[in-house]
Amino acid sequence: MQHDDREPQEVPERLSYTSPPALMTAVVLSIVLLSFSMFGWYALGKEIREQVTWIQAGTLLFFIFVMIGVMLSVGYSRLWANEEGITVRNGPILRRYPIDQIAGVRLRKGDAWSSLLLKGEEELKRKPVLAIQSLEGEGAQRKLIELRRWLVAHGATSRDVDVRPEDQPPADED
Repeated sequence: MQHDDREPQEVPERLSYTSPPALMTAVVLSIVLLSFSMFGWYALGKEIREQVTWIQAGTLLFFIFVMIGVMLSVGYSRLWANEEGITVRNGPILRRYPIDQIAGVRLRKGDAWSSLLLKGEEELKRKPVLAIQSLEGEGAQRKLIELRRWLVAHGATSRDVDVRPEDQPPADED
């Protein structure tokens, strides 16, 4: 049975998104960093390794794990939408936005990731959402459409703000 896009679709109570390409990149780069670090350590040779103190080796190891932690935290960036609002985790930063502050979401051609459009004093503020990335192609477009429907169903509106043409979604996505 073929699905007709003009039929109203059921809006889920909650949404949760993460970006598989971002996660895969973070994991692969973490493995590469750890592998090159181990290779570099053994490539130094036994004589040089013996001259390195535990404090020096621990410091190097600490920075390697910090870099891996940062990469994985960006890879695990996430968006949650529930009755309390939208929660966005971009790397180690967690932000919560009430639904009544949200005017929309966008991912323009050429953007690396999507942005939440927040109501500001005079114009819209854009906040990045790394959980929906253009690398996902059609998957990102499906997430945007689903998130827009969810936002409208839960009372988000851009009626009381001045929306510039570049901030509006294309007509075929509504």
